[in-house]
Amino acid sequence: MPPPAAAARRRVLFTAVGRDPRCWLLALLVAVIVFGVFCASLGNDFNYDDEENIIQNPQYRGLGPERLRWMFSTFHMGHYQPLTWITLAIDYLIWGQDPRGYHLTNLLLHVGNAVLVYFLALALLGRDVLSSVAADGPDRSAICPSWSAHWAAGLAALLFAVHPLRVESVVWVTERRDVLSSFFLLWSVLLYLRAHRQPRVSKRTVWVVLSLVAYVLSLLSRAMGVTLPVVLLLLDWYPLGRLGRRPPAADSTQHEPLAAGADISRPSTWGVFAEKLLFALPAIGFAVVAPLAQQAAGATLPLSEHGAVARLAQACYGLVFYLWKTVVPSGLAPLYRLHTPLAVLSAKYVLSGLTVAAGLIVLGLYGRRHPWLAVPALLYAVLLSPVLGFAQAGRQEVADRYSYLPLIGWMILLAGGWLRLVSRPGGAGKLVAGAMAVGVLAALSLLTWRQVLVWRTSESLWRHAVAHAPSPTAHHNLGAVLARQGRLQEAIDYLRRAVAEEPNNERALRALAKAMSDVGNTEEAVPYWQRLIALKPADIAVRFEYAGIQRARGLLEEAAAQYREIIRLDPHTPGAHVNLGVILLSRGATEEAVAHFRAALAADPRHAEALYNLGIALGQQGKLDEAMAAYRAAASARPGYPEALTNLGVALEAKGQKAEAVELYRTILSKNPAFSPARYRLAGLLAQSGQRDQAVAELHELLQRDPTYEPAKRALQALQRLSGEP
Repeated sequence: MPPPAAAARRRVLFTAVGRDPRCWLLALLVAVIVFGVFCASLGNDFNYDDEENIIQNPQYRGLGPERLRWMFSTFHMGHYQPLTWITLAIDYLIWGQDPRGYHLTNLLLHVGNAVLVYFLALALLGRDVLSSVAADGPDRSAICPSWSAHWAAGLAALLFAVHPLRVESVVWVTERRDVLSSFFLLWSVLLYLRAHRQPRVSKRTVWVVLSLVAYVLSLLSRAMGVTLPVVLLLLDWYPLGRLGRRPPAADSTQHEPLAAGADISRPSTWGVFAEKLLFALPAIGFAVVAPLAQQAAGATLPLSEHGAVARLAQACYGLVFYLWKTVVPSGLAPLYRLHTPLAVLSAKYVLSGLTVAAGLIVLGLYGRRHPWLAVPALLYAVLLSPVLGFAQAGRQEVADRYSYLPLIGWMILLAGGWLRLVSRPGGAGKLVAGAMAVGVLAALSLLTWRQVLVWRTSESLWRHAVAHAPSPTAHHNLGAVLARQGRLQEAIDYLRRAVAEEPNNERALRALAKAMSDVGNTEEAVPYWQRLIALKPADIAVRFEYAGIQRARGLLEEAAAQYREIIRLDPHTPGAHVNLGVILLSRGATEEAVAHFRAALAADPRHAEALYNLGIALGQQGKLDEAMAAYRAAASARPGYPEALTNLGVALEAKGQKAEAVELYRTILSKNPAFSPARYRLAGLLAQSGQRDQAVAELHELLQRDPTYEPAKRALQALQRLSGEP
């Protein structure tokens, strides 16, 4: 039996929309506007976690088997996102580490998402589109959406795309996962809508499978879309009308802001739910993987620290926060600190809870009668649910990027209200509505442009964060940026604030201790190093830096104790063996020092410092041949190693091979003309062989390069006295 006329009209509508040149004209306009608003991001640097994910991470650089294996198995930085890594690898192959290319890819994906939202809005908006169709059969020319519907869909896309809340997802390269996963998820929804406008089951099945494929690609980019099965059920209820009561007929005089019309030949309720099992299976799998990734990165907060009531309060605050920031998009920041324990009775949580409760009451009373309002509200909550804090990961209470997908439904609803306004008779209302739309979009675009520039550099980003949402992380990150620029004193001021607010913040402690040590304030730095060691007793790198500071202060006992502890933690740490050996050698414990140098070489046979110091120790034991072999090996491990070669020359002198020593010193100086010890030894040999003038010339050359070299001054004075010079 042929499908009902209304369903046929809707199928023709979907086809007609795709063939209407106005669709592509408006889609192009949306793309151009969004690109223009965000194009300043092409001049931005890498930022925030880009340091760990892009700059310092070699694993994503290429598409070879080893790289792909890593991408599909890693939980790096707490996320499972193999498809995102693949796109970053492609960027690397094209652009290297030029941030412009990575930003361009992010921007193009966001532009693509804006266009997809336009087509989604066009498919959902405007029951007036269908009301003009004759009941006796579809007329393709008659059911093409009006210009008003096109403009409304474009408005929905732009309200979504040029809002300042989108900036974080677009201009932060690490958040490629947001724009990429959203791209495939939007495709999945569009394909699903297309599927349920097909007359035959076979065609419908093909489109559902394509929707499922797009969904899996979205999950492989990021697991944000795990709630899609619920989203599709909500769309089945409204506007598809496949669940619950049937919507009004297509020629009804009632108008609703959100309506695409239902497929009258709908399946049973059980059939609709069974269909979602296809989408639920990958959703469940990735819903399990995502928290495992967070746990692997140590990003999850235990219930003992952040309890169930606190999480509920945080969730209510999040639901209100994103709506409020949508209306008043000011004070946006890269990090909004989660304070634990949470003060659940403070005003913002109480008011948020009351607001959410009021919203639930309204939905309960009016939701079934007004699904055009209930569905956007429920879509918003469902899409946000993975990041509302029920499974808290990280120290952020909310984040701008979390609003990327959930707010789309509200934008389409607003555009639907605008469409109703411009559809009323009379030109004045249309002019007012058009002016309002242009004004709002212009204001949002200006705010977005400014927010893009906030992310220009790491310094500009964290100065903004310190000003608008101060937190220990913001102070630490700004301090770390300033320290990398060599502005150590300024960096110390911000790092002090970070440590004062979070005394056990390991990253801030280390940055502060390092900055103080580098600026020469080692006395004040020591307590911070000691606190850091107490927090991370097994951190070899921290102990190593602290030992180096104590050694530089002359506290060799403390330094030696740290090196011994490092060796206990990891006996195969060559640097600890070498440094401990040097301390032992300075105390005359030559045998023990040799043992440590040999232990270092057992871990790394070509460790130049171990070979060099072993040569010194063997020389002190009178084992000149072994010492010379060690020096030669050191010079081989580090070509041109002047200290090792100079000591080799000294050993040659001791063995009476002075001519070979002279040649060796000349070779050293040909590559390192400013290396004073070699020139000093050369001058001494020349003087011993009677070539006093050449010796004096060498000493003059040495003192010209290094006027503070006292042995050369004394030698020159002695030669001048022997020559009778004043």
